[in-house]
Amino acid sequence: MPSHRSLVALLAFALAGCGGHGGTGTRTAVEEPLVGGPFPALLVAQAQFVETTRPDGKTEPVPGPARLMIVRHTPEGWKTVLLEDPDSNVFHKALPWADGLLTIGGSEARLKTWRFADGRWQQTTHWNPHFGGKFDRLRDVEAGDVDGDGKPELVIATHDQGVIAVVHPSDGWRVEEVDRQPDTFVHEIEIGDVDGDGVAEFFATPSQPNKLEAQQAGEVRMYKHAADGWHRSVVERSPDTHAKEILAADVDGTGVSLFAVWEGAIGAGGALLRPVTVKQYRWHDGAFAGREVATIPDRMMRHLAAGDVDGDGKIDLVGGSLASGLWLFAQDGRGGWTKRLIDRDSSGFEHAVCIADLAGDGHPAIYVGSEDQQELREYRWDGTQFVKTVLAPLPKGDITFNITAARL
Repeated sequence: MPSHRSLVALLAFALAGCGGHGGTGTRTAVEEPLVGGPFPALLVAQAQFVETTRPDGKTEPVPGPARLMIVRHTPEGWKTVLLEDPDSNVFHKALPWADGLLTIGGSEARLKTWRFADGRWQQTTHWNPHFGGKFDRLRDVEAGDVDGDGKPELVIATHDQGVIAVVHPSDGWRVEEVDRQPDTFVHEIEIGDVDGDGVAEFFATPSQPNKLEAQQAGEVRMYKHAADGWHRSVVERSPDTHAKEILAADVDGTGVSLFAVWEGAIGAGGALLRPVTVKQYRWHDGAFAGREVATIPDRMMRHLAAGDVDGDGKIDLVGGSLASGLWLFAQDGRGGWTKRLIDRDSSGFEHAVCIADLAGDGHPAIYVGSEDQQELREYRWDGTQFVKTVLAPLPKGDITFNITAARL
């Protein structure tokens, strides 16, 4: 299970509002320069914590400035550049954007683009919403053409008023609010053309607000653009669990499937009452048909990625679980799935996973934020097994929310 300090830090993050970087833990934000390049890179989006002394003399972790580790594969090896933003206390995600990158932050919510030029980082804030609830967080973002106009949009999920927005960068960064539901956390966005009509749908995972001690009800929704606006439908809902992680991917050449990871439940004494369940949904005759991919003996699995990581010509899924390890889900050639552990000694509250071909050799590798082990890792198939390489240290107690591939 995650360390006590990690859970304390997570609780501190969950309770933190806007600002709040004061106390003896205050630090100056870091903006290190990019030297050389562009190089293949990983954008590691994080919340960091600093020890602050309370009035009673005790110390506790509090959120520091939003932190992005830019880990680049240079000719001299893997090198890390840090970018921190005191305007927010977390980067939930970063994406390559134009000749720089794009970030979403939380508490307070900020959508920014960044460009390194003339020896320094130049930033532009495009959206800084205040939703009217306790939190203002941009929680996830995906880019794609979701309205059929031939131009990419950004679809953004938020906490805690259930706002889902479509941002139009080509139209002056116009923000179109698609949905809103009070006291709701929207955790994840995925984009994919599941019905094969040539226009991508997008999917979201709203639930009741997070509580560490109990499960929350939630659902997976689909949003489809039409001439009269956005049409919302439910893929699946549950009264006693929810999905934070979803993935849209064509795994067999027959069209895009949606995958959802439904969280498990722990009872008294830590007994597993319900395992994590991974499901696949296919669009057929105007509706989704769901089936189970696998169950995992764990409470959570908050990251799932797709790619041919073992070189057999079939798309695999890789998931990072809370405590049971890093998992591989492989197609069995008969329409089903098998599961196996890649590494039991890899875990974390978010346990972020990315699959990318950074080497450019046609063989994707797995990149993992092993938070409990305090390591950013690469797992590469050598023909018989996955070989682990540690790329960079992860600071103790910090939370790695997302890893994406880029070239910077």
